[in-house]
Amino acid sequence: MRIKYSPCHSDKDTRIVYINENTIQIDDEIYEFDPDSVEWPDITEQTEFRILEAKRDEKGELWLVVRRYYSQLTWPEWDIGDYHEVSRKD
Repeated sequence: MRIKYSPCHSDKDTRIVYINENTIQIDDEIYEFDPDSVEWPDITEQTEFRILEAKRDEKGELWLVVRRYYSQLTWPEWDIGDYHEVSRKD
């Protein structure tokens, strides 16, 4: 899974947890995607603007754009303007 963040300054921080290659938790909500495709035309509205975009590449890897709130005053170091590779770290 790859995630690109859309940073938004706020008084809270978004908590993002990788569950598996098809599932992610954002704050207290779990979002599970079909392992073969991503057919979710109203994803932005239905996730309350938590997930802005979802797609799969030719290998089937899930790519997400996620709104991420941050409370620190400086620009967050995780915002590199590109996708992060995300996986379970055992």
